[in-house]
Amino acid sequence: MVDEGRVVLEKSFPTEKVADSPDSLIEELKKLKDEADIIIGPSGYGVPYVCNEDILDPKLFSSEILLLTSISKLSKRTGDTGFEVYRALYKLTNELWKLGANVCYIPSVKQLESVDPSIKVNRIDLGTADKLGASFLAAYSIINSLKTSENFPDFFVLELGFGYNALIYFKGGSIYGGLGGTSLGPGFLTPGPLDLEIIVSKGKWNRNSVWSGGIENVCMSSSLRDAFYPGRTGRCLFYVQSMLRSIRSGIAYLGGTWKEPIVLSGRWADEDISKELEKILGMSVSMIRPSLPGASIAKEAAQGMAMIGDSLLGGMFSSLFKRLSLHKASGTVMDHIYIPNMTQAVKRHIEAYKNSLSKEALGRILVEKD
Repeated sequence: MVDEGRVVLEKSFPTEKVADSPDSLIEELKKLKDEADIIIGPSGYGVPYVCNEDILDPKLFSSEILLLTSISKLSKRTGDTGFEVYRALYKLTNELWKLGANVCYIPSVKQLESVDPSIKVNRIDLGTADKLGASFLAAYSIINSLKTSENFPDFFVLELGFGYNALIYFKGGSIYGGLGGTSLGPGFLTPGPLDLEIIVSKGKWNRNSVWSGGIENVCMSSSLRDAFYPGRTGRCLFYVQSMLRSIRSGIAYLGGTWKEPIVLSGRWADEDISKELEKILGMSVSMIRPSLPGASIAKEAAQGMAMIGDSLLGGMFSSLFKRLSLHKASGTVMDHIYIPNMTQAVKRHIEAYKNSLSKEALGRILVEKD
């Protein structure tokens, strides 16, 4: 919880515990119902500022819009930890709707007006809503580190999350582009983007393919830090090199000049990995795991999402929120997809919007795209 620019309450719930049962998290949020002016819910792939009052069908909203997964699939236990997290978030969103509190959901990077449309083409994940939260905190920290707030420097946010990495580019005072976990390269859990020839060779893919085949599997390691040890060899070495190469190519793809500093955040961000990245990329890491005053265990993404919630209420972070044009977010993550085989999936996604949200919300979100 954030108040007057400080973290005043924080509590951590292990991913595995939430996956097994989100009830403890739900009970904790019920206690905060009357204390919190706004709660930012788990926003998944993102939606441009929808609150409980806008939601007509919470099950359809949480499954098809936030998680891009059908209700029927989310109704079945699989035993897969990653999928059980999805099921937990699905249940949590529905319980938050019943709570009657001011619960709101925020966009992902793709839905930002400031992002270059060419970067959005045929991509869904340019950085999920939690990655946007981490980037907002990074921007606030960068500005606070400067002697003047007039000149907003260009910089990258590199998020090394538990399962997925993301690279977000701030250029000209706003978020210009990004590459999310499934677009950037191998992460700890995800294999990252795949050659289309691999896709057609496999045939049918399941949702858990997104978080299966990452560094954890290939290196047989319990953390990204373990995979970075100097003596790594064989396929583990190649996989880590592939991750680093993807970051380097991602910087070039987004239009970086190699002079921009990097803000490093996420579970695996530390001094050792920072030094390795500086050596390989030839760029400086200016900040590692930024945080607000009062924070000790709260993740960067959680802090940033709370800051965005504060901004929606006109709080102390709202000036930065507007400066970055985050208030102008619109559209869906299925916009700018021009692959013929995706036509039905895009239509289904739009129909989910129309059938789960109020007309007022739809008027703000469903803007015509070229």
